[in-house]
Amino acid sequence: MESVLDNEVMERQSDTLPLVSVLINNYNYGKFLKQAVDSCLNQTYENVEVIVVDDGSTDDSKDVIDSFDDQIIPVLKKNGGQASALNAGFQVSSGDIICLLDADDLYLPERIAEVVKLFQSHPSTDWVFTESSAIESERIFGESHDDLFGEIRSENSDSKIQKIDFTKELKDGQIPNFTPSTSNLCFSRKILEKLFPLPAIKGISGMAITDLYIKLLAVGLGTGYVNRNDIGIYRFHNNYYKFQNLDKKRRLFGEIYTTTGYSIRQKFPEFNKISNKILSKGFSTYLSSNYSKHEKADADCDLMLKQHLSTCSLSEKANVILSIAYYRMKLLSKDFV
Repeated sequence: MESVLDNEVMERQSDTLPLVSVLINNYNYGKFLKQAVDSCLNQTYENVEVIVVDDGSTDDSKDVIDSFDDQIIPVLKKNGGQASALNAGFQVSSGDIICLLDADDLYLPERIAEVVKLFQSHPSTDWVFTESSAIESERIFGESHDDLFGEIRSENSDSKIQKIDFTKELKDGQIPNFTPSTSNLCFSRKILEKLFPLPAIKGISGMAITDLYIKLLAVGLGTGYVNRNDIGIYRFHNNYYKFQNLDKKRRLFGEIYTTTGYSIRQKFPEFNKISNKILSKGFSTYLSSNYSKHEKADADCDLMLKQHLSTCSLSEKANVILSIAYYRMKLLSKDFV
């Protein structure tokens, strides 16, 4: 009789656990996608929905997605870039907590449980940022990763968790140094409802609007926790960016930063200082790339700068122009972004 009651109590408790939505955005990463999805389905925390958005892949991604049947929520769409994929995933999500995952990365089994614990520790938590261990793709093979997970866990500790309120600093134009990559980002639904839909600007890489836009605004609009423990895996492999030449890398960086700075000011003018800084750095990098003159994309950096300046005061306008010149001079003496 006691075991039946215990089971009933456990069931009632599980009903109160917040639903966590994991948004996996995928484009032509079919060879990695199964491991990413499996890492979400094998979490110690049970109240999870896994949403896989395929952004018009041309490889075997759809076959991988189909193999999971009703274990996941599939969203298949035409190619429109990362921002449009995240918009599509968020639109069908139901979770109180939203976690992002790139299709080539993985979660450790306890990752979501650790994130939920931080959200529940204080009801006003808006975001939780974690870290991932960079692992060569060749080491991530087979069905079981227990030994690899154990190796990663050995470096983790409770002392690496910190609550942060950076809202004032961001409005003053400071860029935070604790905002990691996409697969380490989790948010409350209430804060993402302020940010979504994202500006669906694709650019030449499909990523003119990236996690940079989301995490900067989240940090500016709310408070959260940084957990510097590695509770995920960043797959280190030959990705799109790695093999681009300097001009192409500068064009990509320039588009991302120009688009992010411009879009922040358009929707959240209270963050004008950070938007000016980011746009200035982006546009100077864009100008330093030969690609800026002969490869068109929907991320029209020249037009964005013009429109951005039209909303600035005279002092702001002068500051942006001087900042672009300053960053441009710095780039002339460097052979990297």
